[in-house]
Amino acid sequence: MKLLRDPLGRPIKRLYFKTEELDERCEQIIAEFMDQHSGGFRLPVPTDDLIRMIEAEADDLDMYADLPQEEDGHTDFFFDRKPKVLIAKRLSDPRYKNRLRTTLGHEYGHVWFHAPLWRKSGPEAPREPAAPSWTCHRDTIVTAPENDWMEWQAAYISGALLMPRSYALVMAGEIAMRDGSKFPLNIDSDPGRAVVARIMRRCQVSEQAARVRLLRLRLLIES
Repeated sequence: MKLLRDPLGRPIKRLYFKTEELDERCEQIIAEFMDQHSGGFRLPVPTDDLIRMIEAEADDLDMYADLPQEEDGHTDFFFDRKPKVLIAKRLSDPRYKNRLRTTLGHEYGHVWFHAPLWRKSGPEAPREPAAPSWTCHRDTIVTAPENDWMEWQAAYISGALLMPRSYALVMAGEIAMRDGSKFPLNIDSDPGRAVVARIMRRCQVSEQAARVRLLRLRLLIES
């Protein structure tokens, strides 16, 4: 871990982690939380546990917020207290259960990794949201650009919580071994599609989330 200057000029230090460190920390925290609250780790990670994890780290969580159509989640950072998290009300529709899970994982990344940076940066600040509040648009929940390090980290954390690296390696390895293939697999090959389908089913995530996670773990490559 390193603390660097924020390239976008925000009054916080940039928190830099190697992806291996993020994977290790995420797998540890989800396993420990489920050991304490759910009788042990299992896949898929229960949605209720994701909610409880945010509630433990946030000042308030609104699961039925009236957010604009392009926003799935929103986090207000404060200088003097824990953050406030809003989740779009429409995600409570069962049709969006995978998007809800990914959004919860993403917002947890903000409250766990990023909110403490704001609190450390301005202890004398008034009780108002730090500038800026953090809006997570639908198109950045899973695939945020790397130059926006907070969004990229939150997206990576979401994938690492829902699809822990060690479990993804085992599931992908079993399919590759059965097929006689070697990593990385082509994402459009039969074994590549089989790995994506298995991760989707076992981890209860969307196809997009599974593909992005496997590409970032370098288990799959694009042709």
